[in-house]
Amino acid sequence: MYKKNTRIIVLNIIITLLILGLLIRLFYIQYIKGETYAKIAVQQKIESLNLEKRRGEIYDRNLIPFVDRTSSEYIYAIPGMIVNKKTASIILNKITGISDLEIYKDLNSKKDIIKYKCKYTYKGNLPIGLFKMDIPQRYDSNSLARHVIGYYGTISYGLENTFNKTLSSNGIESVAVFKDNYNDYLKGLGVKIINSQNKVFSIETTLDYHIQKAVEDILDKNIINGAAVVLDVKNGDILAMASRPNYDQNKVSSYIDSKNEELLNKALIEYPPGSIFKIIVASAALENKKVNIYDNFIDDPYINIDGVIYHNFMDESNGLINMDKAFEVSSNTTFIKIGQKTGGSNIIDMAKKFGITKDDNLPVEEQVGTLPLLKNTYGAGIGNLSIGQGDVTMTPLQAADIAATIANDGIRNVPNLLKAIVDENGTVVENLHKTNSYRVISESTALSVKKMMRDVVANGTGQNAETEYKSAGKTGSAEVSREKNIYHAWFTGFVPYDKPVYAISVFVKNGDIGGIKAAPIFKEIANEIMKYYK
Repeated sequence: MYKKNTRIIVLNIIITLLILGLLIRLFYIQYIKGETYAKIAVQQKIESLNLEKRRGEIYDRNLIPFVDRTSSEYIYAIPGMIVNKKTASIILNKITGISDLEIYKDLNSKKDIIKYKCKYTYKGNLPIGLFKMDIPQRYDSNSLARHVIGYYGTISYGLENTFNKTLSSNGIESVAVFKDNYNDYLKGLGVKIINSQNKVFSIETTLDYHIQKAVEDILDKNIINGAAVVLDVKNGDILAMASRPNYDQNKVSSYIDSKNEELLNKALIEYPPGSIFKIIVASAALENKKVNIYDNFIDDPYINIDGVIYHNFMDESNGLINMDKAFEVSSNTTFIKIGQKTGGSNIIDMAKKFGITKDDNLPVEEQVGTLPLLKNTYGAGIGNLSIGQGDVTMTPLQAADIAATIANDGIRNVPNLLKAIVDENGTVVENLHKTNSYRVISESTALSVKKMMRDVVANGTGQNAETEYKSAGKTGSAEVSREKNIYHAWFTGFVPYDKPVYAISVFVKNGDIGGIKAAPIFKEIANEIMKYYK
């Protein structure tokens, strides 16, 4: 009897423990891991359909985007979820303008999801299986800095190409749809938009959105065929770079065979600089103490060197003048005499110090300037070198860089276009801003050249560049065809004169005389962008 009672007690304990264990397990499943298991159960019934692959932004220095600034509305159709495809086809026809018969054919295909661009407004309720989304448009009709940003597609160019690997992410927007045990769509549950958790990285540039817009608006208003560049004098950052004519980033292929050079970034293409090269000649003469700023010369209307004749503009003669005055009136014959005294070797060495032949490793395609071989500067060759013609070329970026170096008391800051790679919150992932500076000329030489550049604007060929802030600079008229009176017009300088902030170069291809065509553009740009200086 005792043994029987003992067995019953033990059995009851075991059963109680089993029930207790089962209750604990149920509690664990339902309350501790309930949410996790519920998600797993749901996930087994969800199918993800990919919509759009996310691409990183390209920002200005204040994290203002240059791309994805507008969006367009699209409507997506999931055929497997649509109960009445004829009704859906009629609705889609009203929204897209596409034939309802064509849409009906699409909806009866084996496609998982179909994307249509919305053309018209539809105020009614959409049936299950249709939903709308606003999709960012990479480029639009108001996109800025197109020659720098470039484009991404079957062919790529600019920053879009250089940083394609960085900007291309695994982040994909998708739509979650629900299915039953038979893999059929549960038509009453609708859809859910899912954003990928994968990180998207963007590029922060040195460009300033507002300065870039001001420059482009001014070039467009004046119908300029050429380029303009704005640099920060203190650090060499490229704040604006614009080239004209412009192009549509969504229709790149239509410009491939064009002769209007829409796809060329003229800010980074080499051209003969004409008289803006006299900044370098003057710097070489003063730095090497070959000529004093107040040494006098007879300014002849033309000069004959070994049978080669060089002319002043309109064969003008200014009598007895010094280098300061020759720079102010842009005398060719006097500067050739200064070049003869200075020597081709010193001028070429100075041009190289200013970076004319250096590749500064910008993240976009660029050309570098050219200089003649030393042997080609002997005799008559010194004439072309002294006035920026012949084998002498530079880019508008390099022209702005020269002005910035003078404005910065002779210290060159190698131009920068990049600041950093950033994440979706604007946090720096990798610093790309390079600090590279070195002295080109002494401070005293720089001060002398600055004064000469100020005199050009105050009294000389660059008076059309004067601003309320006081400008300084140099005009250039690079001869393309003397017979046809065709010149590339240049102006490069800085503003304000007393405490320089911006260096600006303006280039107008086949434009006219620099003082007439380029200097007024400089003035407009300088006056406008000084509004953004704080």
